[in-house]
Amino acid sequence: MTSPDLKPGLARKLRELVGLYLMAQRHRAHEHGFSQNARLLMLLKRHGPTVQREFGRMAGLDKSWISRIVERFVADGLVERLPLETDRRCLVLHLTAAGEAEASRFDVMLNEQALKLFESIPAGEYPGLDASLMTLMDALRPLAVRKER
Repeated sequence: MTSPDLKPGLARKLRELVGLYLMAQRHRAHEHGFSQNARLLMLLKRHGPTVQREFGRMAGLDKSWISRIVERFVADGLVERLPLETDRRCLVLHLTAAGEAEASRFDVMLNEQALKLFESIPAGEYPGLDASLMTLMDALRPLAVRKER
């Protein structure tokens, strides 16, 4: 079988892998009492203070969705909106101490889930797995950047 013949099967396996992993992630998050938007707190933590429009773009969500999510985060005391120093009319999203703690707690839970998964894989396969994951990440990074419309 030549390399191009493998592509459809690899594509299906990749989609199934990602779907299974995300489903397991959602189940674990629910079991630990996280909201379905906890990943957005991690995104804000990773990128730091940002204006809401940019946050929505990074998250891949439209304006109305991100507005509702941010409103919920603000009401829950996880995020605060502060005026941008260079333009006081523009508000910047900042994680509160509670938001930082929640994002960190979620990150730890996700890492624990991944580590548990690796327990079922023989250690001798880790180098090949590491190389394959790096190849996939390098291929995905350019696709994950949302283009401005």
